[in-house]
Amino acid sequence: MKSGKVRFFGIGRILGRLQSYKLPLLIMLLTSAAGSVVDIGVPVFQRYALNRFVGLGTLHGLPVYLLVYVGVILLSAVLNYISCIYGMKIEVGMDMDLRNEAFSHLQTLSFSYYNTHNVGYIHARLMSDTDKIATAFTWRIMDLVWYGSYILFVFVVMFLIDVKLALALFILV
Repeated sequence: MKSGKVRFFGIGRILGRLQSYKLPLLIMLLTSAAGSVVDIGVPVFQRYALNRFVGLGTLHGLPVYLLVYVGVILLSAVLNYISCIYGMKIEVGMDMDLRNEAFSHLQTLSFSYYNTHNVGYIHARLMSDTDKIATAFTWRIMDLVWYGSYILFVFVVMFLIDVKLALALFILV
């Protein structure tokens, strides 16, 4: 039996490819986390509206509230848009890099290799697999950051609103 290091399905090699996308990755991660924080603010605004305008039965301050509320929703949309744009840039760039490297490798193979292997199948797999790798990797990173920061900040907001209820939910989770 051969003993060796587990390679984790090549994830380390793919992480190394992100070196050339440091700035877009940073922008994607920051805007994704900021977008999740702003998304958490929407229910807080709704809570305020219910307590103030419905609970107290007053419309005093409603225009200012509506402006701020619409501003928060627009900010959320802008942050999520920027995050998705940079995610797409990383995805397309990684896909292009993987394809270029794979095609360069295919050009170094001997003619006898192509006599024994189906070139159309190789080409189709190369196009499909590189796309799947780039797509899955980029969007899973974004999902991890967005959902992770969302859960973290939901607990922060819950602790600010009601400590006992937040502790009970934290224990359950």
